[in-house]
Amino acid sequence: MTAAITSSLVQKLAAAARDTRAVSGASHKFYRYPARFSPQFAIAAIEAFTKPGDLVLDPFIGGGTTGVEAMMSGRQSIGTDINELALFVSKVKTTILTSKELEFLRDWFPDFSKALRIGKISSTYDDWREKGYFRHLETQETWRHRNLIQSALELIETLPNDRLSDFMRCVVLRSMQLSLDGRKEVMSIEQVRKKIDALFDEMLTSMAALPVSTEGVFAPILKKCNAAELHNLSEFDSLGAPKLVLTSPPYPGVHVLYHRWQVKGRRETAAPYWIANKLDGDGERYYTLGNRHERDLKTYFQNLEAIFASLREVVDQNTVVVQMVAFSKPEWQLPQYLEVMENAGFCEHDLEAMSGDRIWRDVPNRKWHAARQVNRAGSREVVLIHRRA
Repeated sequence: MTAAITSSLVQKLAAAARDTRAVSGASHKFYRYPARFSPQFAIAAIEAFTKPGDLVLDPFIGGGTTGVEAMMSGRQSIGTDINELALFVSKVKTTILTSKELEFLRDWFPDFSKALRIGKISSTYDDWREKGYFRHLETQETWRHRNLIQSALELIETLPNDRLSDFMRCVVLRSMQLSLDGRKEVMSIEQVRKKIDALFDEMLTSMAALPVSTEGVFAPILKKCNAAELHNLSEFDSLGAPKLVLTSPPYPGVHVLYHRWQVKGRRETAAPYWIANKLDGDGERYYTLGNRHERDLKTYFQNLEAIFASLREVVDQNTVVVQMVAFSKPEWQLPQYLEVMENAGFCEHDLEAMSGDRIWRDVPNRKWHAARQVNRAGSREVVLIHRRA
């Protein structure tokens, strides 16, 4: 049976959605993925619509919030994305290192921190340079940062397995994001070194707090997949339909860089993929379902309908579909979005009848939307709940 959606449940979801506490707990702070889910809302939805052992699906896994909370609460989960950086971050966040691995890193790290250098470096990564991954990282202000990254990666590659090296790549990824991305002035090299030290300690402490026993803990199944091809995934043959689809699709008309950092203004760099040892797929519209400047966002909504038509084939009448979405112009984009959902075979739960209004939330620390969109519409999200018609 489909989970009963009562006024009390809607109130709980609304409170969780509007919770303004900073992201914390588990491994959520390992990387600041753009437009990431609120963990408080994710766990509220998971607890409301599933029980331990049930399957949760996130077709746009992004920074892995759904996967982390599903794992921590004993649910199975599948997360898909077309962005290899998103899958890398999600994998690191949901890979529980053993006590021996944690102890190994504690012993190994002091040498790592001391050995980082910015002087003359080898040509080991020239193929990444030729492919454009160093763009805007070799200026007078940033070449030292590029060299520091290379020095770090060369040391990381000496680690004995991918679990350890991926964790350390994520330490460097997060440190360099804070040092470079969206900053008017990049951090000094000395500040970067201190940031790496601090984040290593913070992330290792967070990892140590994750469940020691894997009994009843299901690592998410992470797949690179265009969400319009969900119905082709073989995992649903064995696991069955998800009880909950919990996701946040790309926002229509809202500028979000899911794949690049911006250095010194709008100078884009694909360096995060180099650090993660992953490949960038394409430009902004590849990750956002269409060009945000296109009239009527025709391509976006066509792609969205194809995605939810595919999703309809893997869910059943007992599946609840919960989304959190923002719009650049909600007055026409929200009705269009709901029409697409209807065309794809979904009907909406009438939350307004229960709460008197839709569940909207003002997203903390998303002022960058307003700066680029001139208005604040992109920094407000709405909760949508659907089921298969």
